[in-house]
Amino acid sequence: MEEAENEFIQLLDKIEPRKVATFLDWVMDSFSVVDSSHDRKGVRCGVERDDLCPWKSSEVEEANAILKKIALEIRVDLPVTAVLDSENLHWPSDGLDSDCRPETTVHVDSFLYDDDDIDDLVDEGRLKRSYCLACGSRNIEQLTFISHSLSVDQLRYIFTALVPLNEAMSNRLIVDVGSRLGAVLYASYLYGGGRVNAVGIEMVKEFCALQEKVIQENGMDDRIKVINDDVRNQGSLLASADVVILNNVFNFFLPPNEQLSCWKFLHETIRGGAVIVSNPSVETVTEHLNLPFTLNEWITKIDTSHLAARFAAADDELFEDCEKLTLYSVSRRQTHTKNE
Repeated sequence: MEEAENEFIQLLDKIEPRKVATFLDWVMDSFSVVDSSHDRKGVRCGVERDDLCPWKSSEVEEANAILKKIALEIRVDLPVTAVLDSENLHWPSDGLDSDCRPETTVHVDSFLYDDDDIDDLVDEGRLKRSYCLACGSRNIEQLTFISHSLSVDQLRYIFTALVPLNEAMSNRLIVDVGSRLGAVLYASYLYGGGRVNAVGIEMVKEFCALQEKVIQENGMDDRIKVINDDVRNQGSLLASADVVILNNVFNFFLPPNEQLSCWKFLHETIRGGAVIVSNPSVETVTEHLNLPFTLNEWITKIDTSHLAARFAAADDELFEDCEKLTLYSVSRRQTHTKNE
């Protein structure tokens, strides 16, 4: 049975990632057994073992529930947009998201609100989906929704599939640059079963206070913490990281010259052998910057499309959300020995 399961996974890897969901639907339609006497309780992603699909274990489901509970509690302390007056936003004028305008763009935090929650907000009149191009007419346009946080599903994908927090990851260090509401920190603790250490670096004091409150109330302070600072002041911490998370980290918060400074710092500081998880891809968020180094000499992009396809199964929207999360390995710098 185990051999058949592994061969099935290998078969999925041969299929074009965007067609995996269709193939799995065909498998279910063609081979499903109604009222079967066999125990199918463990069937997930076409196989029956949690070690092949760890993102579906009972421990992971419990972590999902706790994360959603935390999200509900945080909502009370924030406006619907989860944007604070004290934030210094810089709307992009070049590159990614340069089409976003303050008057037609709404921040809806993906950690706090899933699609069903957004529907409820619209029904309650607390959120609009469209705006009028000519007041009083039917000439309307859809508002642009953006998020500066990862969703619970994306967090689950990162820490159970992309960088699974198993025993081999015990005592490793995760650094979240721009930790905002702390979702990455809480997820690393819960999906890792308290095995890993995680530090968030956040410039907004109010967000740091919010994170510290959640960390204390949920008994996570033995493994995770948040630092109120600019990442460029935390070189020794970043140099110690095994995993660095970069989620929508600079574009909306710094002018281009400061973004460039931050990327130079990351390039000089993150150690070889570490991994980076970036959303969007590093290539996309730096395309408008004149970097003084070559990306492909610094980082190597790892193809995870088939992993995203297996994780998302028949959910096309989830597949797209997971595929946005790009995994990189950081190249080890060559050292040169002087001849005396």
